[in-house]
Formats: sequence, structure tokens, C-alpha cells
Amino acid sequence: CERASSLLKYKMEKDPEVAALNIQGVYQLQGGIDKYFKEFPKGGYWKGKNYTFDRRYAHVPVGTTAAAATAGTTATSNEAEQQHDDGIPLSKCEACHKPWDQYRGKRRCPTCGVPSLICKECSHNGVKLDHTIRCDLCVQQNITTKSQIRQQEEQATLEYEERMAQKGMTTILRPSTANNTTHDYDGEPPPSVAAAPNPNNITRLKLSNMCRNHMTEDILMET
Repeated sequence: CERASSLLKYKMEKDPEVAALNIQGVYQLQGGIDKYFKEFPKGGYWKGKNYTFDRRYAHVPVGTTAAAATAGTTATSNEAEQQHDDGIPLSKCEACHKPWDQYRGKRRCPTCGVPSLICKECSHNGVKLDHTIRCDLCVQQNITTKSQIRQQEEQATLEYEERMAQKGMTTILRPSTANNTTHDYDGEPPPSVAAAPNPNNITRLKLSNMCRNHMTEDILMET
């Protein structure tokens, strides 16, 4: 939840499509999704399933069509109970694109590595699951190689470090291509950065990608 909240706040600021939604705030459920399901067993305003990392595979309100489908039984909820849950999967099989929301098997997206949504028919009927079968997000962003994922992660880290430096909350240390050592802004923060209050004289360092074969305590102390 914390990661999702942070991501949504970031996209509200940086993504024009999300900003256009005019979201007024991001809130987290007290007690989490599990408590919400217990208080609203028929689903409330919940849609879809909550992916879990255990043998349940998915977590849903007990009184919904989705819960019956997950358990392999026939739904008995009436129309009012299904106001926010029609039982139709929100996701689809990455191979044939039919509605599907059950994670089975061990296949992962060949580019980003997240578990793949592959339906039973595609899993058991010999459908070729090659590198072109990717998760929806990689398809939308035209991610075709693992190196593109690494570049995205490095760019996100760089932007985060820059934001923290602008707030005076960290000093950026990066590898030097000349001698495999690290350095900051020549010992001085960027001119536009105002020093943050630091009454206890605490020094915070953000260290990234140090080579253990070349980094020594003396180099760190010099920096």
C-alpha cells in the first residue's frame, strides 16, 4: 500500500493523464484491505481481486461473484449484492487476451519479471509462450528488453536523488568513470540548493553502485 500510494502521488504530479483526473488526495485504508473485506463482505466499492503471495493466489470479499469464481462454486449473491462486482475479470490472458485473472504456473514476463497471467487453455494447449508474450505494462510502454527496464530504474533513481538534493536532504555520490571512485558536486551542493536546518550536525550520504573491488575506507573518508 505504501508503494502504491507513493507511486500514485508521483504520477499525479508527473503524468498528465493522471493529473487530468483531478484527484484531490490519496488515502490508505486503516487496517488494510483485509479489514475492509471483513467489514464489507459483499464487496462495498471493491472491484477485482487482491493478488497474494501465498497459495490463495487472490484475496476477495467472501460474498462476491469473484469469491465464488475463485473457489470454483456457483455464485448466489443477488443483483444488489453484486452492485460493484459482476464477476468479470478486470485483466486478461497475456497470450490470447481473453478475460483471465488467475496466476498459475511459474512463467514470468520475459522483460520485467512479474508473474504472467496465462489462461488454462494457453498453458495446456501448447501455445508458444516466447519473448513476445509480455505483461500489459511492458506492452503499453513498448518495453522489449531487460536493459530498458534497467534504464527506467536508473532514471527513476536519478530523479529521486535530484529531488532529494534540491530539498537539501542528501548529498549525491556517483561513480566516476575516470578512476572508479565516487564524488559529489566538487564538495559543494548545487547553487540552487539551500542548506536544510541541521542543528545536530548530522551528515547523510546517499551511496549507490559502489564497486567493492575499488572502494576503500580511505576513499570514503576523503569524500
